[in-house]
Amino acid sequence: MLKLDFINVGDGDAILIRETGPGEADYVMLVDCGRPHIEFVPGSKRRHALNYLMREGIGRIDLMVLTHLHFDHIGGAPALLHHFPVGRLMALYLPPEGAKWVFAPESDEKTIIGMCDALNLFRDIVDIAREKGSACVEAKNGAEALTQRLKLTVYRPDDALALRQKEAFDALYLGKSPPRGELYAVSKERNCSSLIVRLEYAGRSMLLTGDSYADYWEGSGQERCDILKLPHHGDGKSMTEKLVKSLAPSYAVVSCQNDTSTKKERPSAEVIAAVQKHVPNVLCTENRELPTLSASMREAVRLAVGEDGVITGPRGI
Repeated sequence: MLKLDFINVGDGDAILIRETGPGEADYVMLVDCGRPHIEFVPGSKRRHALNYLMREGIGRIDLMVLTHLHFDHIGGAPALLHHFPVGRLMALYLPPEGAKWVFAPESDEKTIIGMCDALNLFRDIVDIAREKGSACVEAKNGAEALTQRLKLTVYRPDDALALRQKEAFDALYLGKSPPRGELYAVSKERNCSSLIVRLEYAGRSMLLTGDSYADYWEGSGQERCDILKLPHHGDGKSMTEKLVKSLAPSYAVVSCQNDTSTKKERPSAEVIAAVQKHVPNVLCTENRELPTLSASMREAVRLAVGEDGVITGPRGI
């Protein structure tokens, strides 16, 4: 059986995947790790990814995938690496040899400062992983068998975008100062450079999309899937009706929080309504009341795929 737990880490992503046999999990994978700290909100069931995995009795992580360099996806990684042996750490990019601490250039651009802070955290993550004996690898396009039944396919962003990001990140890590315009562009492209992960098990397909905006990859020819993790917390850029119709999942899951915000509509009522036209089951880890979706409070949304390909769910924990 394959279990997928979309953990409620508030405004962030952390997805626990387990192939289980009669005893403990045969293979454990984590896609993203949530934030470094989860703000306490009365009545909320959001949890730090580490707390959730410990409660589930996880003893190791065979593969940790970090889709892109935003705090709500990589922030929880150091705590997890300190508590669990991790076989492989996979990311689009790894810091160069001799990477130094990144000092943010003088800038009033919040996104540039945030990117530099994320690069420092990411360097620490890779250092911790290597010290603990994890193999750190750059993601490559293509498929690999994780187990006899579980297959992983990783989709990288286009080569030009990946190269642009690598050149800017390498320069910052090596103490150079790229032009402000280049830094701003790369900082805004971090979502577009998100890895997309497809898992296949017992004839079923699960598509985990990080934060890659729909407009960026809807023409990439992705095949249909059975379970879809909406990118970017279901906001207005996350999905188009054209894309969700072509993917035709039976389940769509949104990682989000129920806090109201004038700046971030996550999930977007308009996007949810469009997705519901084509997806029988639309689930949120946590969300406020929407016109077509009830409010929810969960520690995680769990879906399971049996060896016969039957999907069991949703189970709200």
